[in-house]
Amino acid sequence: MKKIKIKFFCIYLFVNFFNNQAFSSKISNEQILELSDKDVALFSDQLRSVCNSSKFYENLNKIFKHKFGKPTEWKKKCLILEENKSAKDFKKFLIKNFKFKKIQDESGLLTGYYEPIIKVSRHRDSFYKFPILKKSNFYIKKPRSFIEKNFREKDVALWTNDEINLFFLHIQGSGIGEFTNKKKVKLVYNGNNDMSYKSIGKILIKKNYINKNNVNLFTIKKWLRANPRLSGEILHQNKRYIFFREIPFGINKHPIGAFGTPLAPNFSVAVDKNIYPLGLPFFIQMEKNESILPVVSLDTGGAIIGPNRADLFFGRGELAEKKAGVLKKKIYLHAFIPYSN
Repeated sequence: MKKIKIKFFCIYLFVNFFNNQAFSSKISNEQILELSDKDVALFSDQLRSVCNSSKFYENLNKIFKHKFGKPTEWKKKCLILEENKSAKDFKKFLIKNFKFKKIQDESGLLTGYYEPIIKVSRHRDSFYKFPILKKSNFYIKKPRSFIEKNFREKDVALWTNDEINLFFLHIQGSGIGEFTNKKKVKLVYNGNNDMSYKSIGKILIKKNYINKNNVNLFTIKKWLRANPRLSGEILHQNKRYIFFREIPFGINKHPIGAFGTPLAPNFSVAVDKNIYPLGLPFFIQMEKNESILPVVSLDTGGAIIGPNRADLFFGRGELAEKKAGVLKKKIYLHAFIPYSN
C-alpha cells in the first residue's frame, strides 16, 4: 500500500512539474518587442499621464503587502520615459528599466466593462418610472430592496424607462443618459449605500437558471427579461446600490476612473485597490496563449478582488457592450517594478 501511495505521489509531482513547465510565468523581452507600435503608443500615453499625477506617488506610499517601487524610483523612470519618443525606444525603455512581478501563481479572471447609454427623462410618467438617484445619507446601510420602495423624489436626478438597464448602469458605475430629443448627459459615479456587492450571475448559476458555461451579460439580461416574476428577487440579492451625479456631456470624452483620470478604452483596467496602488501599470498575460497586453490600473470595483483579477474598460455604446459582455479569460497580472539602479 505504501509503494502504491509513493507511486501516485511521484506521478502527481511529475504532472505538476510538467504543467508548470508548459506555461512560462515570465514576460520575455521578445514578447515586449513583438507588441504592435500602435498599442505601445497608446499605452505610453497612459503611462506618461500617470507619471504626471501626484496621486500615483501618494498611492505608492500606502502600505501594501507587496512592494511596487518607491516614489523616488518611479520618478527617475518617468524622467527617462520623457526621452523615449518612438515605439521602438519605448519598448527598449520597458526592458531596461522594469521587472515584471506576478504575486500569485494561481490564475485569475479578466472581464470587461463599458459605459452604457440609457434612456432618461426629467419627468416621471408611466414609461419613465425608475429613478436614478443622487447620493444621500438617508440610504446608507439600506439594501437595494428598501431603496427601490422608499426613495425620496427630492433625491431623483433623472428617470429611466428600463429597470434592467438601470441595474447594469449600477454594475458599470457610470454611463450616458439620452433624452428623447437625443441630447445627452453624463452620469458619473457618486458613491454607494455601503452594502455588499453580490454577483447575480453566480446566483443564477447556483439556482440552475443559467448554465455556468453560458453565463455572460447578454444571457443574464435575456433571463431577467424572460422571467419578470423572478427578476426582482434576483436583483435584490445584490444589496449594493449606486448613486450618480449629472454633468454636461461635453466634459471628458471617457468616464473618470477611481484614480481620478479619464479611462482609455482597451488600456485601462480596474484592479483590487487593497493589493495594488492605483496608477500602477501591468502586463496582462493570457493563460491560454501567453500573449500579453499592457494596461494601467485606473479604476477599481466591488467585484474586482484578488491579485490576478482585472476588469478591462472597452469604451462606450453597443460595440463596447458586445466586447465587454462576453469577455472571460484566465489571466495573470504582472506589475511593473522599477529597477533601483
